[in-house]
Amino acid sequence: MYTADNVCFKLRDYADMSDFTNTQLLPSCQTALAWVNARLKSGVDENDPLILTTAVALAHYFFFICRLSDPDKYESYKVGDVTVRKEPLKLFQIENELRRQAIADAAPILKDCEFYCRGR
Repeated sequence: MYTADNVCFKLRDYADMSDFTNTQLLPSCQTALAWVNARLKSGVDENDPLILTTAVALAHYFFFICRLSDPDKYESYKVGDVTVRKEPLKLFQIENELRRQAIADAAPILKDCEFYCRGR
């Protein structure tokens, strides 16, 4: 059975997570693992690596959402003659797509307990 510490350890493999402490990451890891565990199909092996993979991807998303209010993360800044800008909406769209893909990839182990309808 995976723990939030396992999720946190794997989450630190992401390059953009290296500057954060386990204390900062752990709440998102706990939330993500709880989300996955609450939706597991009956009979799924509690040590299935897909559980950990999915929880790590969701923890990354949840941590991103928590940091949206951090003003330093999204302001532009200069590095020499180059100005670096980050666009929160574009970054959110990327994170949201990664979250959706992780959930889709986990379909073999997750219950289909939500309804999604997308219009054109």
